[in-house]
Amino acid sequence: MQIVPSNPQPFQPIPIFITEMASPDTIMSVSASTSTWISAASPALTNHSTAPSLGEKTTTIRFVDTKAFWDLIDSTDQELLAFHNVFPQDFIRLDQERQLRRRGIRFRRYDTRERILIVLIPGGPHEQLHLKLYREYTNHVDRMGLEDAWRDHGATRFFQQQGHPSGNGGEGDSGGSPRPQPNGRSWPTLVIEAGDSSSLEELRRGMRWWFSTSNHEVKIVLLAKLDRAGRRIILEKWVETTPPPRPGPTTRAASIRTPNCDQEITIDWTENTPVEIPTSYVVTRGDLRLEFSLLFPRPPENPREHDILITVPRLQVWASTVWETVVELQA
Repeated sequence: MQIVPSNPQPFQPIPIFITEMASPDTIMSVSASTSTWISAASPALTNHSTAPSLGEKTTTIRFVDTKAFWDLIDSTDQELLAFHNVFPQDFIRLDQERQLRRRGIRFRRYDTRERILIVLIPGGPHEQLHLKLYREYTNHVDRMGLEDAWRDHGATRFFQQQGHPSGNGGEGDSGGSPRPQPNGRSWPTLVIEAGDSSSLEELRRGMRWWFSTSNHEVKIVLLAKLDRAGRRIILEKWVETTPPPRPGPTTRAASIRTPNCDQEITIDWTENTPVEIPTSYVVTRGDLRLEFSLLFPRPPENPREHDILITVPRLQVWASTVWETVVELQA
């Protein structure tokens, strides 16, 4: 079966909004130097991924009122929308109504200073990208006998200042942490964020936010990006590293932790092969390794505890599940 990328008609915005199309690099250009979650104010990256930026467009909208917000959410076919001019009181009202409506949207990121709210409207392929991958991880945790020592967070919202529901916050797609949390920690150690039409650069912005806003309690961020046109899934594993010490006095800059693309795995769907057969997918750069000492975090205490390997055959199964969902939607 051969996939034919869908080409939806351009979205026609409701007149009450002012809309524009912006590249992922300019979507949050307002006062970027003062924001804690915009790339200009984020730590530098080391060992940048070699994957292309895949800069799909993201719609930016000026927020006016809650009714127009929900009218747009109910009618759009976009995966990611960026609303600006959202004050904290607006954010609280939107969150309350989201719970009443039981809508499966995510407030991926909210910044009080910039008054920007990033809304994720996940579709089937998006959900398979993170849910199946996270399930592969938890299956390993269960086999190590640690099912009761791990807590799933799903899309739980985490705040820069816990207990401040109108403050800077973010929701991942999947994630979790050891239980009980050591030393008063409250953030997940593992976060997975997925993107279908969302750009890879947008996912990387989220990765930087998780590391910096959690005060480095988040230890591993996995980014799973579906490239429909390229018939490929890009999987990036990010951790933080500290530059090696240099001779002489220690400086503050030398101790700053920076995000590092520890692994980049690509999974390509071979042309003219069945979508549902795992061997239709070619995995480049091997197994995905997740370090036990970062996830729990403590050293293994017995032979059953070890680093987790999601092997090439399991990554192929994951890819086939994602692409099956894409094909079903296009049928």
